Order: sequence, then C-alpha cells, then structure tokens
Amino acid sequence: MGEDRSSRADRQRPILVVGGCGGAGTTTTVLGLAGARAAGGTPTVAVDATAAGGDLALRGADEHLHPISLQSWLYGRGDDEPAPLKECLSRASSGIGLLWRDEAPLRRRATYLTVARAVSQAGFTAVYDGGSPIAARQLRPLLDDAEIALVLAIPSRTDAANRLRVTLEWLDDQFGAADEGPGGGIVGDTTIVVSHQLPDSDSRVAEHLREHLAGWVREIREIPYDPHLARGELVQHGELADGTRAAYDELLRSVAS
Repeated sequence: MGEDRSSRADRQRPILVVGGCGGAGTTTTVLGLAGARAAGGTPTVAVDATAAGGDLALRGADEHLHPISLQSWLYGRGDDEPAPLKECLSRASSGIGLLWRDEAPLRRRATYLTVARAVSQAGFTAVYDGGSPIAARQLRPLLDDAEIALVLAIPSRTDAANRLRVTLEWLDDQFGAADEGPGGGIVGDTTIVVSHQLPDSDSRVAEHLREHLAGWVREIREIPYDPHLARGELVQHGELADGTRAAYDELLRSVAS
C-alpha cells in the first residue's frame, strides 16, 4: 500500500469490475478481460466478489464446473489456510480459472483483501466480479487498494450514463484525498466501460461521457454488441466475434498499464 501506482506500472494489475447499475454486463466484462489476459500467457482467475454469490462460474465454466466454492477453498486446509488454488478452480476453455462463492459470509475477520492476497500468493492474477452496487460492503477493501484497477461498467443507456456522475462523486467522497484534483485519485484511475446490449445501439452514450468526463476518469471504452453474449447463456471466449475480442484486448491494455 506504500508504493504509488507509477512504481507498479510494469506489473499485471488485478482488476475489479463493478456495475454502475443492474444489468451492466459486469460478468461478461470480467470473462472478457480474464480471457484476454489468459491469452497473453498470464495465469488468471475470475473471482466472484458479489455479496451473496452470482452466476460467474455458471456463465464462464464451459470446461469444468468445480463443486468447491471460494469459501471452501479459502479455509480448505484448516486454521484459516487456503487449499491449493489450482486444484479448486472451475475452468473455462479460454484458459482461465474461476472461483464461485455461495451465500455464506467469509469467516472471522476475512475480507476480499484476504482473498486477494491468497490468490496472488498462489501465482494468479485476479479479475473480480463485484456486481452492483459499488457501495456494497464487501467491495470496500478492494476499492481501498490502489494496486487494483477499477472498471465501472454501464449499459449503453442514457439513464445509466446520467447516474454515473453520482457513483463517481461517491467514489471521490469515500476514497479520494483532499489534495487530489480532477483526474487524480481513484476516479482518475477508473475506466468506464459502455456495453452495447442491443443490435441497434450506437455510440452516443459513450460520446456524451467522453465529452463530459474528459480529464476526470482514466478512459471511456466500448464493448460492441455481440449475439453470443446477448443470449445470456454460457460464455465461450472462442465464440465471441473478432471485434468483441479485440475490444477486450484493448480494454485490458488500457486498464492494466
């Protein structure tokens, strides 16, 4: 925590994806980013960081769905020592591992910072699916860690874009410092992802955000409409359109630097 971000610029940064509203496409964004990272040769695990468990593994584990949950892995050896991570992961054909969680709370004083340390010590880089809302209690340790890159996902809708400013102001109030001006702190390190979920959507929402958030956030990125993602079923990285995979590659390069 004592290092600044510039000294970490050459590292593979863990990534936290959070939705600016419901239906923002956080899970598909996590799977796309994790798949892009694994394709580059980095051992990658997608981690369910929602409050009570989401459908991350059900959407992404097209090769093997392991019955061991995040909580079972985390306490697998007893005495609060995690089991070997590689043996507990669900698997996707893209090469990523997945950790799903159930509704049980993390034991004792464990938080997702405990999870993050254990994943890192196991030799993996994590991409966290935080779901929504961003103010959820379990996400605070991750948001407070400057090493973790933040991606804020919204659907390509005007109402979602309008609510984004409130979210960014909350981030600045909760995690910003008094001496950080525009473009600094956690907001300045936040990448906005606009997901196109309808075939006839255009880029007006993203263009509006670029106009009004220029100099405040890290970058505005778009994920194009993809019929494979729109089905809401099992996501297979190899079945994504070339343009979608390219968008995730570009997003990863932007976020991880």
